[in-house]
Amino acid sequence: MTKIVLGEYMQAHPEYYERMVAAYPIGFSITETFLEEHPYLKFAEGADDTGVIVSWNTEGEGNKGQYNLVVEPGAISINPINWKRDDTCAGFEENLGSRILNEETGEYEIINGVADAQVDTERGVVICTAKNVEYAPAALFGPESLHSHDYDFYYENLRENVKTRVEAYLKQNSD
Repeated sequence: MTKIVLGEYMQAHPEYYERMVAAYPIGFSITETFLEEHPYLKFAEGADDTGVIVSWNTEGEGNKGQYNLVVEPGAISINPINWKRDDTCAGFEENLGSRILNEETGEYEIINGVADAQVDTERGVVICTAKNVEYAPAALFGPESLHSHDYDFYYENLRENVKTRVEAYLKQNSD
């Protein structure tokens, strides 16, 4: 639905697109072809650009070459820890915290050291080497899809990024 809003509604209503801080269709592919078909849209290049699309799909190394329902050919991802699109690895120590369910208490907790991130620029996904995690159903997402962790592994980095982008937008538009 987000891709439809970006691809059709924003084109028909540029006055709304001009006020967009960022769209976060995390867990679904934004492709080079999609951007070529909608040249007014742009994908994020860093942590504080605005009017951009921010997205990634998280996988383990073992998903390379495997079918994943949400990874389209030509996909683009940004690293949700260092906000780079190249293959610079962001280590566990750079992750501000993951939101993980404590099975004993039934409450979510912020835990450090759970996930790292590195963009696989060829496949257009974020590779994560988190240990002791539950993978998404293999038939749909491949043997090491971490699709169900796209948000929670990078929860605190994502929260900080939204704040950074909003502040950048307000600074740019403080007329």
